[in-house]
Amino acid sequence: MHEPSRRIPYRTWPGAFAVLLAIAAYVGGLVFWDRHTPGNRPLEAGETVAVGQARFTPAEGWQMDVSRSRAGRSLMLFKGAHKFLVTTGQWAGGADGPMVRQQRLMERGQDLTIEGDVSDFVTSWGLQGKTFAYYGAKLAGRFWQVVDQPRKSLVQIDFYGVNDGLEEAQADARRMLDSMDLEAEAE
Repeated sequence: MHEPSRRIPYRTWPGAFAVLLAIAAYVGGLVFWDRHTPGNRPLEAGETVAVGQARFTPAEGWQMDVSRSRAGRSLMLFKGAHKFLVTTGQWAGGADGPMVRQQRLMERGQDLTIEGDVSDFVTSWGLQGKTFAYYGAKLAGRFWQVVDQPRKSLVQIDFYGVNDGLEEAQADARRMLDSMDLEAEAE
């Protein structure tokens, strides 16, 4: 009878250990990078910031949330538990389309309640558009929208936060909106 062939033993642990070591170094490097990279950037007093064609002067004490801002498309500012998000983009169509979609998203997607009707607004620089207020169980806010049909552009400003300190933060948000114009250089 034939004897079964003998398999020569080989070691797998050095290769497995090298792979495990590479994964640990990669994950550890990402954790180190995340902990040592600031997520916010303080803004100089009176500094003008721009996102797309919109530019404005942030109120004192507000900081830029770097992780939630996208160059040329959106800019997130925060102060405590209050947020001020400016989003820009291209728009083709009527002025009311994005506003209706935003209301629907807030009511159905985020379970927020729209307060009152959509109304018009005009800033001291002549920026005009539509606005509405909203609230939920833990937050409240105001949404502004400007559609520049000749340029086919859309600027949406969303201010929201917790009810504690909302009046002061909303006054800052109105000052930032009032300083806004749509004359920034296109990137």
